[in-house]
Amino acid sequence: MRKILIFLLFPSFFLFADGIKLFNDSPFELTAIVQSADGKVIAQKNFAPEEQSVWSTDQTSTEWISNYDATSSYTPYTVIWRCSYEGYYSVCSEVAAGAMVTAHSCPGSKYCKPKPKKDQKNDQDQNNKKTSCLSCKPKKNIK
Repeated sequence: MRKILIFLLFPSFFLFADGIKLFNDSPFELTAIVQSADGKVIAQKNFAPEEQSVWSTDQTSTEWISNYDATSSYTPYTVIWRCSYEGYYSVCSEVAAGAMVTAHSCPGSKYCKPKPKKDQKNDQDQNNKKTSCLSCKPKKNIK
């Protein structure tokens, strides 16, 4: 009888982990930032367009950068969808454990500014300087 009781209670240990499902349903590359109820950043991850992932408090190896410690309850969560270049796409607050959060369903501008062209030109110029030999000294002819 004890073995049966232990077997039935064993799966309930996994029910105590908090987690949320995140889906970038925007056409932009975004960073999802998960904050606890007290405003502490507890996880973040970059998302390509149409990428989805699950963050959970019991994950040991993941691509998430996570600072979660179980000293207190962190729910409800806040999920911030940040643009890869500048600004914020959207923010969802009062997110419950187990919820599915999409970038487009949260309130916000739902737009990301493109990288300015002058910065792109400066980046190209710097790359050309690194690979060109404009500053190379000509070799002297030895006779």
